[in-house]
Amino acid sequence: MLIKRLLNTAIAFTVMAMPCSSISKEAKKEFKPVYNYNENGTSYNFDGEKLEYSLHWLFFHVANAESDVAKVTKNGTEYLRIQSKVRTAGIVGFFKDIRDTGYSLWDIKLKTPVKTFMSQREGTYVKDKLFSYDLNNMTVTVVKQKPGHDPTTKEYKIPSIPFEDLMTGIYFFRKHGIFEVGAHTDFPVFTGKKFIMTHVKVLGKEKVEVPAGTFETYKCSLSSEVTPKGVFKMKGDVYMWLTTDESHLPVKISGDITIGSVSAELEKYRKGGR
Repeated sequence: MLIKRLLNTAIAFTVMAMPCSSISKEAKKEFKPVYNYNENGTSYNFDGEKLEYSLHWLFFHVANAESDVAKVTKNGTEYLRIQSKVRTAGIVGFFKDIRDTGYSLWDIKLKTPVKTFMSQREGTYVKDKLFSYDLNNMTVTVVKQKPGHDPTTKEYKIPSIPFEDLMTGIYFFRKHGIFEVGAHTDFPVFTGKKFIMTHVKVLGKEKVEVPAGTFETYKCSLSSEVTPKGVFKMKGDVYMWLTTDESHLPVKISGDITIGSVSAELEKYRKGGR
């Protein structure tokens, strides 16, 4: 029973770490939007990109994750449609079948999501979440639905634009992050319940070897405040390695916990630009 709980928690952390930047310690303070980012951004074309990862806790291969991106145009506005999937693998398959999927529609010009959908299928647990961002009235509506239950709806005020959510944060950083050693990138994120600030700092350059190959990368640090409590509470920062070229591919994420470490490594990739 204990190993089942530990493995499920490990998956929860790695799934959460992949699509989003970690949330800063300022989550407990009054939210005040602060921005520091590259407004022009990288010239990399995300259209057609596909990334596949293996997720590990200790020596256990606990899950596989993938994301793909496509550029779409609606009513003259260009968006990135970002889709992600996570499914349990290896030893965890004996304990629990987890299939989490989601997508986000990200306004390229405004650098902000307009809609995000997340579907959780974890054994007998089923839940869907829809985030609709009304950028004209500066509100976000969150609808949660469980089978056999009436949906719950909550509305929150959007404090400023641009902002990100848990699906789009990493893409904003890849596109508009300040990739210089010692530099930090700051932007607001909607967690699903509140808006907070996220901070990402570039610590230095490192050569990293993962199953997809060997890459020259920027090593970045992220706060560990959103990681689980107890044995899976992060002991320090979460680290992310992104390539030094214009694509800034996230090739690895890692963090130390009370028992061992958790990580995600790039297995296969197809760059955008189709």
